[in-house]
Parts: sequence; structure tokens; C-alpha cells
Amino acid sequence: MERTKLDSWADQLLDTGKKNIYQLPGAEYHKKLTRQFDRAVSRIFNGEYKSIIAALKQSQKDGGKIRYEDAAEWTRKIGDYQREIQEFSAWEAPVLKILGSQYKGIQTDWDTAGSELEQLHILLSHGLDFGKLSRCSAETYQKERQIFTQLDERLKEIFDKSSGAADRLQDLFDPHICSIKDAGYESLLKKCEGCAKTLDQLDNWRQFSHLMSQIESMSIVDFVHTAIDRNVEAEHLCGAFRKQFYDQWIDTVLSSVPVLATFNRVSQDKAVQIFSGKDKEQFEINKAKIKSKLSGERPSLDVIAPGGALGILLREGQKKRKQKSIRKLLSETGELVQRIKPCFMMSPLSVSTFLEAGAVHFDVVVFDEASQIFPWDAIGAIYRAEQLIVVGDSRQMPPSNFFQNILESDQDDEDDEDVTNYESILDLCSTTMQQLRLRWHYRSRYEQLIAFSNKNFYDGELVTFPSSTMDRTGIGIDYHHVDGLFDRKSHTNRKEAEYVVDLIYSNIELYPDRSLGVVAFSVAQQELIDKLLMKKRLDHPEKEFFFKSDVNEPFFIKNLETVQGDERDTIIFSIAYGMDAQGRLLHNFGPLNRIGGERRLNVAVTRAKCNVQLVSSMHYTDIDLKKSGAEGIRLLREYLDLAENGEVALERSVSVYPYEAYDSDFEEEVCDFLKTKGFTVDTQVGCSGFRIDLALKRQDSSDYVLAIECDGASYHSSRNARDRDRLRQEILERMGWRFYRIWSTDWYKNKAVEQQRLWEAAIDAMRKKEPAAAPAKAEEKPNAKESFEIGVKEEHLAFPAYRTADTGVPNTAGQDYRQLVRRILETEAPLSEEILLKRTVYFFGREKVTNTVTAEYEWKMFGCERLGIERRDGFLYLRDGPEIRFRVPGDIKREIRQISPEELADGMYVILQHNVSVEKESLYRTLAQLCGFSRLTSQMTACLDKALQCLSDRIEITDNQITLKND
Repeated sequence: MERTKLDSWADQLLDTGKKNIYQLPGAEYHKKLTRQFDRAVSRIFNGEYKSIIAALKQSQKDGGKIRYEDAAEWTRKIGDYQREIQEFSAWEAPVLKILGSQYKGIQTDWDTAGSELEQLHILLSHGLDFGKLSRCSAETYQKERQIFTQLDERLKEIFDKSSGAADRLQDLFDPHICSIKDAGYESLLKKCEGCAKTLDQLDNWRQFSHLMSQIESMSIVDFVHTAIDRNVEAEHLCGAFRKQFYDQWIDTVLSSVPVLATFNRVSQDKAVQIFSGKDKEQFEINKAKIKSKLSGERPSLDVIAPGGALGILLREGQKKRKQKSIRKLLSETGELVQRIKPCFMMSPLSVSTFLEAGAVHFDVVVFDEASQIFPWDAIGAIYRAEQLIVVGDSRQMPPSNFFQNILESDQDDEDDEDVTNYESILDLCSTTMQQLRLRWHYRSRYEQLIAFSNKNFYDGELVTFPSSTMDRTGIGIDYHHVDGLFDRKSHTNRKEAEYVVDLIYSNIELYPDRSLGVVAFSVAQQELIDKLLMKKRLDHPEKEFFFKSDVNEPFFIKNLETVQGDERDTIIFSIAYGMDAQGRLLHNFGPLNRIGGERRLNVAVTRAKCNVQLVSSMHYTDIDLKKSGAEGIRLLREYLDLAENGEVALERSVSVYPYEAYDSDFEEEVCDFLKTKGFTVDTQVGCSGFRIDLALKRQDSSDYVLAIECDGASYHSSRNARDRDRLRQEILERMGWRFYRIWSTDWYKNKAVEQQRLWEAAIDAMRKKEPAAAPAKAEEKPNAKESFEIGVKEEHLAFPAYRTADTGVPNTAGQDYRQLVRRILETEAPLSEEILLKRTVYFFGREKVTNTVTAEYEWKMFGCERLGIERRDGFLYLRDGPEIRFRVPGDIKREIRQISPEELADGMYVILQHNVSVEKESLYRTLAQLCGFSRLTSQMTACLDKALQCLSDRIEITDNQITLKND
């Protein structure tokens, strides 16, 4: 060993470390760093790694941060230095005693030692005897020189053979565990003899070593040792590891993300409270801004020009007679009037009547209840505006000539026209204009009131809010049965009408603060109820206060045709139809028998905010659906069932799916805690897409006292903070709920504290008096319509998404490539060979697709037809595969050139089916958008042209207009 080399290594180590750095187990540390902690994840969760870094840091001069790469390099150098020092020590042993006190290891003064050895040589050359060879004369030496040479070559041969055997023997052992060069002869012989005697255990040892290597590579050696020491049963090992792993993972995430590291309930609740207050305040600020802006635009009265618009307007206001017509006045002062009053509220016919063409122009025109407006009535307003907003419900009443027909015909109301006879402006606009769907329903303070229509008319897409009060007279739907008879001549039910009048006065006594309306099935029944009510009003003048017309929501009596757009706290609904004097039920329910008649029912049953009182001379079982196939009659029967039997009727008419009771394990843990404390808890309370996570139920009652919301799936599904942190809670509180929110981060970090807080909140809710369910007033409605709008793209097509096959862990050993391709095609056919090669390039031992890979791919795919694989123009197909369908981007996004012509052709065909006729460029752009591309390139067009040729026998092209051929 060269002294200068050891000195150099020592100097390098001392440049960065203290003298005690030599004492660290360098080789051991280096082995663990490069084998056990070579992956970042293994270092993050391991305390042993941190202790190694800490030891290196203590031996470092500056004590700074140590990177993994530096640690590995330092421990390598320390290990090399210590190994060379050990080798140096082995060499020095024979001469240690000879050199005496002058020898000081690698720090020896070799100049002095060399001088002394030279002197010793001189002494020995003067007669000192070192054996027989030293006494051999020059003549004898020359004579035996050949023998000496043979002996030298023999010894060299023996040393070479023994050196190779030692290397081969070393290859059989881990040098860090058993070093052949460093081991003594006796210990090495004992080791080899022991191995030879236990050859029958070699396979078990090999498997154990392989398993230990895997365990070391996954950095779970410490976990295994701990589990063995604590006698953890084998079936619990995986669960215990997962728990430890996820706990450490969560701790790492919480500590590495500043927002989560500093999160706490107090600050978060305060932030939500501040946001809610500022959000409400913002609406008032915006009102003030609008008022200020409009006030600033009003004309000044300081200077009035004679003959000007302002003068004309003021003069007309002062006149007592001979005033100009509204039409003429607006034609002369329209611009001024709009500056003063920028918003006009008019019926469509009033627009044409009072606004002269060109006199008044609007930025936007809004049609409400647009399902009842004829397109020709709307034209006058539409062409006077730059933008159009059409608001309506296609499942409610369309426009009709109902009253004109009644006046012009002697027929009764049972023969009035189908509601589908006329098209509305809503129908026209819904096919061409962008749509915003109003999904939050907050009119009904009790979810039972809207559940029927949500299920039967809106496919369950309305977001409704459950009430805290359940199953009580005066809320939800009440059923009143009357033994009345239906007079087929007058089309009335007098006994039922009398009952309705009595029920009106009963409501005045019980609910004087509630607004009330009566809806009758027919005009004749409406008129009879009105007539009987007028007589009773004469006998009870003390109740006349209830019938005032100058209140916000006055009392009314209307029929199905005229009630749309109205709402009241309580609605009394009179069916009238029933058995006649002969005991027959003819199943002729007037407008409900007609196509689209079910829309009238939908209008009637959605007018109430608190309570529907259904008055009927029929039970739902009286209606025989075999005698009529009308949808309106089927739904009437179902609604009668709901009124009589409650929500169980809805459950009978829908398929029940096994929904999970919890959105997350977090919610389940909270629920389990409450149940262990003796509380009754329901999960996912509600009928629509919005559910209350956990609801605490009052004992011996079906009512709820506390809504508990966890920040899980429901919380994160909200589109914005206003919905999530203000509006939803406000609506629930208006519907009688008390509200409590749990933050999952706090629950994890401070579980004991959060459990105590939850328990105290639950106890407090149980002790408090049940809140009164007062009717919702108009001013209480959320003043934030944007929050109740969800932008939806009209989806007429529903294509499947592209899914990639799960091929497992990449492994080429003993795997047939064609079989692999076959498995992939069973999921992905037809498949681009370009995509396939990129995904399976590992099979060829490469990272990129090269000419060599392509050539080997061609060789491996030879004979693939025997497996049912077909190759055409760069694509792979399955001969016995399913019918080719177009797929939109899913697991991956494909370039159009990577989609087979047959698949693109299927997409084109479906689009043509839904649109009947499409321009070629429009068809291409639509399909390109479905593929995830915003613009159409020439390369895409070429691919789409090729795909269009696949449809040549099913389409006709005329002047770039493509239509499907008639079958």
C-alpha cells in the first residue's frame, strides 16, 4: 500500500469532517444507503436512515444539511479508507517488531527508517547468516539456477490457481458477510464444511434470501423485525403495515403542505364566517352600485330644453287630459325613459302594443314561463333586443288556446285539446341555444312536496333539501278523503267542493300566517268552489281579513290551466273526479287523458311551499291502469298513493339500488362514535343528489335535531365557496335544521378534542326546544341566482370512453408477445400499432421505438392470424371481436391518425343519426371536438376523408351536405 495514497484519502476526509469521522462504520453505512435506502420513499419513512445522516452530520465540520448523494459518497470513501488501513495493518504485522519504536504506521518517518535499513544491510553483508541459500557460492548458484527457475514457475502456477479458486469461492458468498481474503484459514475451512453438510437446505435458503432482498428493497425490514418481536399474527400483518404506512403518509403530507400543517378548526370556522358575511354584504354593495350608477345617468332638471325628450316627458306628466298614448310617448322619449327606467316588465303582446318598432331597443330580453309563450307572440320582443334569455320548464304547460276553445265550443272541458298541439318559444330555443339548468329547488320547504315531480318529471336531477321535521299534519302532503259523487252532467263534485270550503276556513284558524291557494281539476269545479265560498264569506265577516287582495300572496281559486307561475304556503288540491251516482268510475279525467296531460298534474302539485292538502273522492286503488294507458292517469294514481301512504309509495315505484351508506370511511368513523354514545343517527338523509351526511334523530320521533356535515364528497362536489360554505347551510337552517361541521384534518390531528366537541354539540341539540317551521317568506329566498345555475352542455350523444387494458407488471420472461397483444386487443381493438409499440417497447429491451424494434416486432407478429389478429393499414383488429364503436378520450387521448377509419366512421354515423343532415366540415369539426381537438388540420381531414369512405354505401353527399340513405 502506498503511503501517499492513504495520506491523500485521509486529507480528503478531514477537509469536510472531524477526526472522529474515521470511527464511523463506513462500509456498513454505505451498504445500507445504496441498497436499503436507494429509493426516496424508503428514506422518507425510515428512522434508521435519519440516524445515519445524524451521525454523519455530527462528524461534519460545518454541521450543514447533507444530501443523500453526498452521504453515499462520504461513506464509500470512509469504507475504502478503513479497508485499506486494514490491509496496511496486515502487511505491517510481520515487520512491526523488527522496525521497533521508529515505526508509527502510515505516519512513520520513512527517510529515517530507510537510512537505518541501509545501515542494517551493510552489517548483514559483513557476515550475518540468513540460511543455506545465503551461503551458496556464486558457482553453486549458477549451477542450480535452472532448478531455481523451475521452482519459481511452479510456485507461481500454484499461486495463480489458488487465486482463481479463491475468487470463485468468493463469488458464492456475500463479501460483506464472508470475505475469503480477510478470513483466516481455519474459519474459512469451517464455513465451507458447514455449507457442504447442509446442501439439502440450499433451496430454502435461496428462497429466503430472495424474500429478504424484496423486503430490503421495499424498506420494510424494521417493520418485519418489530412484527416478529411483538408476535403479530400473519393474517394481521398486511393490515398493520397499511395502517402504519398510511399514518406516516398522512403525517408527511400534513407536515409538508403549509395549508394543512397550520389548519385548525378555529381559524377555518372564522374564515367561513367571514366569507359568508362578506358574500352577503357584496350583494348589498352591488345593489348600491347599481342604484348609484343608474342615478348618475338620470338627466338633470336644471336645464330643460323646450321640445326635448325630457321636456315632453315632464309636460305629459303634468297634463290632466289629452295625454299622448303610451306608444307615441315612448316613440318620442324611448331613449330617455330607458335611462330613467332601464328595465321594462311587459307581456309579449304588450311589447308589440306599446313599443313602436325602432323606438326602444334593449340589451337583453328575458322570457319567464316561456313554455306558455307562442313563438309568434315572442317575435316582437326578440327583434328589439341584442341578447335573448328564455326561462321555462318543458315539463310544465305549453301554450294553448284553452280559453278560446271554451268560448267557441259547446264541448265540455274533458274534450279540450292535447297540450302538445302547440310549440312554445322554449321548445324552439332549447334546440339551438346554450342551456343553463336551474337545479337547486328551494321553493318546497319539505322535500316530500317535490320528491314526486323530481322522480317522475326531472329524472331525479333537481337538488332538493331535506327538512328536519318529518311525518306531521300540516306539512308535506296530507290526504283528505270525501264520500262525494261526480256529477257527469255538470262535471262537478258538490260534496267535495263543500269540504274544500270548510278546509279553507280550517286553515285560516290553524295557519293564519300562511298564504293559501285552491287548485281545481276543472273550470266547473273551480266555479262551484268559488260560488260556495262566497256564500260562506257572507256568514263569516270576521274572516274577511284573510281574503284581502293587497297582500304579498293573496288567496286564490284557480284551475290546472291558470295556476302555473303561482306559489303559496299551502295548496288545497281538489280532484273532483270519482264514482258517479251509478257507482261507476269511467276513468275519464278530462285533460289528464290527453297526450301531455301529465304536465298539468306537475304544475298543480308543485305550487306549495309547506303543505299540499289533497281532497279526493277516490283512493288510488280505485284507478285501474288497464282501462287507460294515459301517462297522466298513471301519475295521478301514483300521487294519490303518495298522499295516502307517504314516501313508501315512491319506493314501490322505483328500483332500489344498493347505495353505500357513507361517502367515506371518515363519515363512518364519526357515525360509529355517535352510536357508541347512544345517539340515533341516519346517514345520507335526503331524496335527491344532495344528501346530509349524518343526521341526529330525536329519540322516540322521526324528526331530526342536528345536521352533521363532513368535508367529504358532498362538500367537495360543490362548484364554489358560496354554495359550499354559505347557501347550503342557510337553506338547511331555514328548513329547521341545526348545523354542525366537522373538518377531517382536525378530526385526524386532534381526534379526542373533536370527539368531545361533537358530543357536546349533540347533547346541546337534544336539549334545545324543537325549532318552529315557519313558512318561507318571499324576502327569505336566496338572492344569488348564479349559485342555483349549473351550466350543462346539451348532450345528445353518449359515446364510451377509451379504456386501456391492464397487462400487469411488465415481464418478458417466458411471455409470448402475440398472446400479450391478443389480451390487449380484447379491451382496445381496433388499436393503432403505433400506440401498441410505444406501450410494449419494454418487451424488446428498449426505451424507444427504433428500426430494430420495428423489425423485431414484425418477426414476433408473424402468424398472428392464427390467434384471430388482423393487421390492416397500421391497425390491429380482432376477427371475432365485438362490433366497432367510436370512443372518446378516456385513459389516453389518441391522435386522429391513431383511430381506425372504421371507428371514426361509427362516430360519424351516430352523429348523422342524431342530426339527419350535416355539412361535411361541420361533421368533421364535431368529431374532432369529440376526439379532444379544438381545430381541424389538413392531416386530420385526410384521416376523416378515409373514414367517410367507409360509409359510402350508407350516406348521400350533395354539395357537401351529408345525409343518411333511407333503409
